[in-house]
Parts: sequence; structure tokens; C-alpha cells
Amino acid sequence: MKLKLLVMAAFCILLSSCALTTSYDYDKTVDFSNYKSFTIYQQGIDKLKMNDIDKSRITRALKQQLENKGLTESTNGDLIVNVLASSKKVINVYNDPYWNGPWGWGYYWAPTSTVYETREGKLTFHLVDSKKNILVWEGIVEGFDVGDMNNKEKQINNAFQKIFNYYPPRKKNNSYY
Repeated sequence: MKLKLLVMAAFCILLSSCALTTSYDYDKTVDFSNYKSFTIYQQGIDKLKMNDIDKSRITRALKQQLENKGLTESTNGDLIVNVLASSKKVINVYNDPYWNGPWGWGYYWAPTSTVYETREGKLTFHLVDSKKNILVWEGIVEGFDVGDMNNKEKQINNAFQKIFNYYPPRKKNNSYY
């Protein structure tokens, strides 16, 4: 029974370590219903330190999410959208319980540890009011497994869907939350 609990706890820790986390902030004095169009800041996309395939995935996912929110792409949009990307090295340690025996003297527990390195990615989105040139909304998604080549597109789409659930901020009792 203890072994089952230990394995379940390790599995939960492993799952939580690779989960996408989001955070966002916005200007509470802004009426987001005034924004009808967007322009992607292409110079920002071009400066991203990633390959062109991933830049294209990010641009497509960004356009899709903003269009799903009722905004249209325009050369002079109400919002200018910039994307920043970074990654960091993460050292993971997994303790694997290992049971040995019987060798005549009984069973014994000898834990083994596996250490492995991954790269965790982070995307930051800035929505800037194009007329006032001020940041009105910022969203951050962290926890991408940058080395997972087979699931990059899925991770990007999930991340964009998750963070843009918070745009536009919803009103509750005449104030944003």
C-alpha cells in the first residue's frame, strides 16, 4: 500500500512539473470593448530566438485566438501584439523506489535516483493600445517542454487557448477581475 502511495505521489509531482502555468495582468481603467482590431508586431516575432517553424506556429495560434475573441487583423489595429520568448534549464530528479530480494535474508528497499535535464519555455504576450502606446494587457505562459519536438504545435495551441481565456478581462459587478 505504501508503495502505491509513493508511486502516485511521484506521478503527481511529475505531472505538475510539466504543466503549463499562466498569469496575466491588465490596466483596470481600460474599456476592452473598444478594441476591435489587432496588428502583430512583426519585428518582435522576427527577434524571437527560435526557428521559423515555431515562429509560424506562434503567429497562427495568436491570430486564431484573437480572431476567436472577435478581433480582426489589420495593418493599423487598435491593439499592437508583441510576443517575447525565453527558456531556462530545469534539472529534474526522480526518486524511484526499488525493492530487492529475497536472497535468504529478506527484502530491502534501495531507492535509486534519476536526474535529467530539460528546457522549459516561457511566452509573454503584450497587448499595447496603438493610439496611446501603452501596455493594457499582459499574459504569461510557462512550462513548455522545449525539447518535445513531437508535441510543439499541440503545446503552443494549448498554451494560447489557456492564456487567452483571460482576455478580455470579464466584468463582475461593474469592475474587472
